[in-house]
Amino acid sequence: MGQNVNNAFSHYCKALGIQQRFSCPHTPQQNGLAERKHRHITTMTRSLLLTSGTPHNLWVEADLTSVYLINLLPTPTLDWDTPYTRLYGSPPSYSSLRVFGCSCFPHLGSYVSDKLSSRSIECVFLGYSSQHKGYRCLDPTTGRVYISRHVIFNETIFPYKQLQTHSVSDVGSLEFTLLFSS
Repeated sequence: MGQNVNNAFSHYCKALGIQQRFSCPHTPQQNGLAERKHRHITTMTRSLLLTSGTPHNLWVEADLTSVYLINLLPTPTLDWDTPYTRLYGSPPSYSSLRVFGCSCFPHLGSYVSDKLSSRSIECVFLGYSSQHKGYRCLDPTTGRVYISRHVIFNETIFPYKQLQTHSVSDVGSLEFTLLFSS
């Protein structure tokens, strides 16, 4: 079926006088515009992960946040306008932006099972919900993601970075112990 669709599209292009040009197999550098945008997203994703100490298995969350942020940034391609402004006709609001991977405390009112449970727990900020007007908050102990509009942020603390610091120092002391105990 895929071949029939390609043939139909090729005939359609030819009927309109459009000459199709394809890049050579295994040469993504020939598609410069897409490759530059992909590199931009990947670079920003890498920056978010490294700065926050967030593990690489959360790269999708960082990638989605990168694209969200890129769409709010002015670009020379649009005469220093933002993609958001071009799409919606009004400038974006930056008041809801938060630091990726920081410590956050979402209100868990409807998530808790009983009246005596805590109404909030420390989570890690993962980004912005695409379906809701809320923040995505990960509980690192259970792996559960909460979506909440009512969140308190501590943008100076990065829970995953603290875990890495402890594990590195624990490994260092373990090495020290092993060296002097043999």
